[in-house]
Amino acid sequence: MDDEQVERRKLEKLPTPDLEDAGDAALANPNDAHDDDGDVDIADAGSDKEIDSAARLAAERRAAQAAEASVDDADAMEDVQTTQPANVAEEDEIDPLDAFMNGLAEEAPKPTRKFTKTKIREAEDVFGDQDGADLDAMGEDADDILAQVAQKKKKKEIPNLDHSKIDYEPFRKAFYTEPLEIAQMSEEEVRDLRFRLDDIKVQGSKVPRPALKFAQFGLGTQVLDVIRDLGFEAPTPIQSQTIPAIMSGRDVIGVAKTGSGKTVAFLLPMFRHIKDQRPLENMDGPIGLIMAPTRELAVQIHRECKPYLKVLNLRAVCCYGGAPIKDQIAELKKGAEIIVATPGRLVDLLAANSGRVTNLRRVTYVVLDEADRMFDMGFEPQVVKVLTNIRPDHQTVLFSATFPRTMESLARKVVHKPVQITVGGRSTVADTITQKIEVRPESTKMYRTLEALGELFENDEDARALIFVERQESADDMMIQLQQKGYPAVSIHGGREQIDRDSAIQDFKSGVIPVMVATSVAARGLDVKQLKLVINYDSPNHLEDYVHRSGRTGRAGEKGTAITFVTPEQSKYSVDLVKALKMSNQPVPEDLQKMASDFLERVKAGKEKGAAIGFGGRGIERFEEQRAAERQRERKAHKLEGEDDDDEEEDKKAPEEKINVVKNTGSPAPTNANVPGVPAHIDLNADIKVHKTETPAPASNRPLDRVAAAAANINSRLGARNATRPGVPIDNKGPDAGAYHATLEINDFPQKARWAVTNRTNVAKILESTGVSITSKGNFYPAGKDPGPTDAPKLYILVEGDTELQVTQAMRDLQRLLKEGTIAAADSEARAPTTGRYTVT
Repeated sequence: MDDEQVERRKLEKLPTPDLEDAGDAALANPNDAHDDDGDVDIADAGSDKEIDSAARLAAERRAAQAAEASVDDADAMEDVQTTQPANVAEEDEIDPLDAFMNGLAEEAPKPTRKFTKTKIREAEDVFGDQDGADLDAMGEDADDILAQVAQKKKKKEIPNLDHSKIDYEPFRKAFYTEPLEIAQMSEEEVRDLRFRLDDIKVQGSKVPRPALKFAQFGLGTQVLDVIRDLGFEAPTPIQSQTIPAIMSGRDVIGVAKTGSGKTVAFLLPMFRHIKDQRPLENMDGPIGLIMAPTRELAVQIHRECKPYLKVLNLRAVCCYGGAPIKDQIAELKKGAEIIVATPGRLVDLLAANSGRVTNLRRVTYVVLDEADRMFDMGFEPQVVKVLTNIRPDHQTVLFSATFPRTMESLARKVVHKPVQITVGGRSTVADTITQKIEVRPESTKMYRTLEALGELFENDEDARALIFVERQESADDMMIQLQQKGYPAVSIHGGREQIDRDSAIQDFKSGVIPVMVATSVAARGLDVKQLKLVINYDSPNHLEDYVHRSGRTGRAGEKGTAITFVTPEQSKYSVDLVKALKMSNQPVPEDLQKMASDFLERVKAGKEKGAAIGFGGRGIERFEEQRAAERQRERKAHKLEGEDDDDEEEDKKAPEEKINVVKNTGSPAPTNANVPGVPAHIDLNADIKVHKTETPAPASNRPLDRVAAAAANINSRLGARNATRPGVPIDNKGPDAGAYHATLEINDFPQKARWAVTNRTNVAKILESTGVSITSKGNFYPAGKDPGPTDAPKLYILVEGDTELQVTQAMRDLQRLLKEGTIAAADSEARAPTTGRYTVT
């Protein structure tokens, strides 16, 4: 196309038609139908005069159409004009040039600015409703992010209450009136009565006397009717003494053997306590609070409440972890006079929805069932947090089958002038249980288990059997083995989902599955009828655990049998087992007595460490020793070379046989092992050799050299890069540090045993309890291959500490883990299924 044609085409685009007859669309874009070559539009290329004349005409037309046009139409066309100024031929009613000129006016941008502000304000409101819970701005200041995290964390905590600023309504605790026939008894007669009631022992001032009938407790007729319907004829010894004490308004610590009716002992006074107060109103929390350590025990307590709730027109809610929390929240919002809960879930519910789900303002009666376990290191902070948010004058009741003295001081923090009631000893097994403790090797335990099950079901087809093991994996493995032998079995442990655990317990109780394999999670409060046999396949590691395991049978006066297996390597558990048999007046097998005596002799000689006592965490008995070791470490770290060393003088005075001073390259003496699977050249039962680390003397007596040597000594102690400390990964490089050290070769042990002494969980426990440094060194060499003269040594563990006692203690723990891992590996090989006919290569 030549220049003449281009010029003519441009001139044709001028608004030549008569403005009177031309439409608005033709005025704005007359070439819309034939603008195909992409040339510039006249609206963009026209002169200023043409634009001015068009603007004047548009203003006149706008005045004529002001009544018909609206501001909304102008705003809408403004958006269209700014985005697509050349493609609006179909809009015949509104002049686009008119809209464009409106956009140039001063008042035109105002709606746009207002619209933008509105959008921003709405967005801020939306984010404000979320409270910043899920959205974090990129590039925010670190302080703002930390503040948001702290705010989120604060929302999940229970707020601390100032009880002095809260006006609590009064309530009544004391409901008990002593019957005349009991009041007329002399002190001698009361002592005889308590002795006949399973030797009840009481501590405290003005302890009420025991009652002999339910009618003497001051309970309502509705409760007495339920008791009669349930078949209870007379109260048990623990009920005879504790119910009068609780109904008198006293705080009570009750200790009684398993199956003695402790649950009813705190439920009956609670019902009387609740019915004396005004009914619940909207948003009122519970009046009675029961806390239990396990889910199964909480469910069982809730089940025992149900017969009384209907006749008393009360509601109880069971809350525990593992179940959907939304269902429990829905039940609590309906209102409940009683909450049965585990501590962790209770804290979650109290903090949920800013405390609007439930509250503790009306709680006046608190029960801690299995209180010794509640005050274990895992539960104490949660329990104390809950109790501090309850009104100070509430009544507290603690119950358990065992109550170690180490827990007694902790329990007394939450009770006020308590009455302590002990029935039948602190940690005893009921006399209705026949106890059998057998010393046998690991390889024969399964055959003996099958034999015991066969004898049980031969005499009673409707009987139940409960087998306790130590580990979750062992529970699942044994369940499979029993099923292969023809015994329907189910396993229950903390690793299973709550719905699976509930289903397993229900099947076991109903008799669908007569054998259950469990860890100690089921040992607390599990009450199953027809449970005739308990087998402790893995020996319990302390007396209280043995009492609770064995107490699952022989409940409510029924007969039962408890069989416990002890291997020769578990001699440290034999002392508690002998004690349990003697306290229950049961015969002690000769081999068990000999094992316990030999173990005690080794403990006196310093060759063994006593077993743990009761439940609980690490305890406080080693705090002083750890503090002394810490002080000694600080003195050595800040001491310059050449100064007087009192500690070294004390070491010289010590007997030489306690410390074998050798060089760092020493290794344990080879001896024969006593545990199957242990390498022949290693004896895990031999005396532990602790070596004293030698440090070279300073090369010069100049002060600067002494300072440099001291700094190097401090750096070697504090900066050992290969030391296995909490939070530091294991490596195999770095110098030895510590005043004393010992080595343990692990190269030739099975993989499971090596893993037991090197995995982070086990090592962290030893570090925390002993304060040593543990390092994995050397390289692994397969069987039959030895390192060369220039190669790294075989895989071994280096233990370093500031005292000989620390290193010895850590070595004992490592040897124990090696033994257990080796035995477990041998067990796994023995239980491994036979291979098939074909091999894939």
